[in-house]
Amino acid sequence: MVMIAGERWSIGLILAVLSWVLIVWALTGAEIAWPGFAAGIALFGKIAAFGLLVRMRGHAPHLASMLVVIGLFPVFASVLSVATMLAFPLQRPLIDDQLFAIDALFGYNWDAAVTALAEYPRFSALLSKIYLSSFPQLLVLAIYLGLTRRVTRMYHLLLTGMIAAVMTLAFWLLWPSFGPSAYLSLPQEVIEATGLVVTPDYGAVLMHFGEHGVGRIESHLVLGSVAFPSYHMVMALMVVVFARGTWLFWPALAVNLLMIPATLTHGGHHLIDLPGGLIAFVLAAMLAARLLQQERAPLVRADANHANA
Repeated sequence: MVMIAGERWSIGLILAVLSWVLIVWALTGAEIAWPGFAAGIALFGKIAAFGLLVRMRGHAPHLASMLVVIGLFPVFASVLSVATMLAFPLQRPLIDDQLFAIDALFGYNWDAAVTALAEYPRFSALLSKIYLSSFPQLLVLAIYLGLTRRVTRMYHLLLTGMIAAVMTLAFWLLWPSFGPSAYLSLPQEVIEATGLVVTPDYGAVLMHFGEHGVGRIESHLVLGSVAFPSYHMVMALMVVVFARGTWLFWPALAVNLLMIPATLTHGGHHLIDLPGGLIAFVLAAMLAARLLQQERAPLVRADANHANA
């Protein structure tokens, strides 16, 4: 068997999102700079294909699976980023007013939180690094799971991330939101002291895209635009949950507990965005587990000598 269930479902999701992109592209006539996206897709696609070739040759199946996973997720992310940018200009009203109202119920104010963080610039710098570490964390975890033959869990990680990303984008297409940074201003000294990642200027660009569109979609113009549900929260939960039972768990837990304030402040999120990410993660993980149950035998054999609780 060349491809196993996790790979077939993952490639199916990639093709589904790509089909959506091509349909919207054809209907809207949007201008897409495909070469900028094609380079990354080709590189990581070759990594996945090499993994499949290694498996066909019968060499180190756990390492072959690791290469496939490392290749497929960036390909998926590239295709999904194009799908996200094709949503501009927005066709539905933003729901940030409702999200601000929910924040107010809990006494949360993004601008006040960032202003308070400016009093601790070193801590803010740490949170900034943590906020930007989500994808590297997933890569390290995927490599570790592959090297230690936790193949079932590695595919569960991959498929959960893909399903959750599609779910969050689908929700955002129906009920878009940009987060507080698109609405609130901050003193320049606060922005400089915090080294803020998502600034009011960033939010202003999103607002412009939402109203006027992107124009030519290029890889360097891709921005994180989904506020609710928070995909950063999804990724943090993925790392912690799928690292359980390994020596990576406690460091992952420590780092991703700090991902909560990092996402709220540096990510420019509403408070309610984080529970939204939790719900998306739980639903995606459950669906991924159900899909992977259809073909567990080859993976169980690969995991035979390693804990995979």
